[in-house]
Amino acid sequence: MSSFKQIKHLSPKERLDFLESFDLVFCDCDGVVWYPLQDFIPGSGKALANLERFGKKVTFVTNNSIISVKDHIEKFTKQGQLLVHEDQIVHPAQTICDHLKSINFTGIIYCLATNSFRKVLTDAGFQLTEEQGTDMIKSLKDLNDAVYGGDPVQAVVIDVDFNLSAAKLMRAHIQLQNPKCLFLAGAADAFIPFGKGEVIGPGVFIDVLSQAVGRQPITLGKPGKELRNVLLKRYPDIPASRILFVGDSLTSDIAFARASGYQTLLVLTGGTKLKDVEFLPPGHPQMPDYLTDCLHDLTDIQK
Repeated sequence: MSSFKQIKHLSPKERLDFLESFDLVFCDCDGVVWYPLQDFIPGSGKALANLERFGKKVTFVTNNSIISVKDHIEKFTKQGQLLVHEDQIVHPAQTICDHLKSINFTGIIYCLATNSFRKVLTDAGFQLTEEQGTDMIKSLKDLNDAVYGGDPVQAVVIDVDFNLSAAKLMRAHIQLQNPKCLFLAGAADAFIPFGKGEVIGPGVFIDVLSQAVGRQPITLGKPGKELRNVLLKRYPDIPASRILFVGDSLTSDIAFARASGYQTLLVLTGGTKLKDVEFLPPGHPQMPDYLTDCLHDLTDIQK
């Protein structure tokens, strides 16, 4: 038996109580504000603008490192209803950069990620190792060059990498056998929305590496506990209970938010369906506090 509350079934007073129960909104983007790789979900911009009109701070916590912070801002600008600044975007490539700067890291990085993610690191002044043996491996020599070629690195970073291969994972494993080599992860979703469904996400490959080397990475994307510390440092004066986390994923969004002590709102415009939530027992770590068909339902809430 489910224990969430549906926004559309709340009375006007209950809606007002809900609105007054939080001061800060952490909001996912893909599947919540816009469809992955597509247009804005109707009414999402208006709903978020409505929350800002009532004095709510809005910060976007995304795992989409395929597009940069700048690209996110440009997308919001084209939509027209929200004025979003760089400090309102929490992006895995940027959180990893911030972490590396905080520890004064100056070594070489082996980065398993997209070109846009890698560019964030290089633009920040970090040195990435050149790829070794990226062509098709046809012999043991090719494999040896791919796995052992190049200089040793002082950090391995893994996020979404559409060109990930067994050889790349093997090379990362070899580097991480050095206990002084940092192990950092960005987005850690087990699955990511794509096309008509979901495809394997970086979390699966992170688990492979973690099992191989016998240690866990510092995960600075959802649902990493280290990301929780990043968000806490951004808003130290706002109690967790006064934060609403809006997302479309039970694992990456709702479970992460509940473990952080936030209130949770699940929207059904992404990968999660109503039946997925209804099957959860009360008190389940992925059970949202509130549920709505789409963000547009928040436009009706008035003081």
